[in-house]
Amino acid sequence: MDDITTRLRRWTHDANAVPASDLMDEAAAEIERLREAIRRLAEQDATLSLLCRRDGTYVVTVTMDATLTDAERYAIHWAADTLCVGWDDLKPDDRDRSRKAADTLRRLLERTK
Repeated sequence: MDDITTRLRRWTHDANAVPASDLMDEAAAEIERLREAIRRLAEQDATLSLLCRRDGTYVVTVTMDATLTDAERYAIHWAADTLCVGWDDLKPDDRDRSRKAADTLRRLLERTK
């Protein structure tokens, strides 16, 4: 079966076309499904990309945005603080690595505010 947009465009020229009311009901249902999909994407902080190929087909890509939940932010903050505990027991090189890791985690939190 052809895409709803193709059938809508072709409807007026097709002698054997289905009744307009059937086609309109189907188009309205498709619009409702797309609105729901967009709402769900918005709630998930996602990005929707649509690419139209030369043959007229579409490729849809959904990418999750770089946002963190409160629980993820807490876990990263906790890990950064924990890396700094017990430094007296660490060798100097390990202290430096621990400090750099903690700084990296804190920068990640800052960047994703």
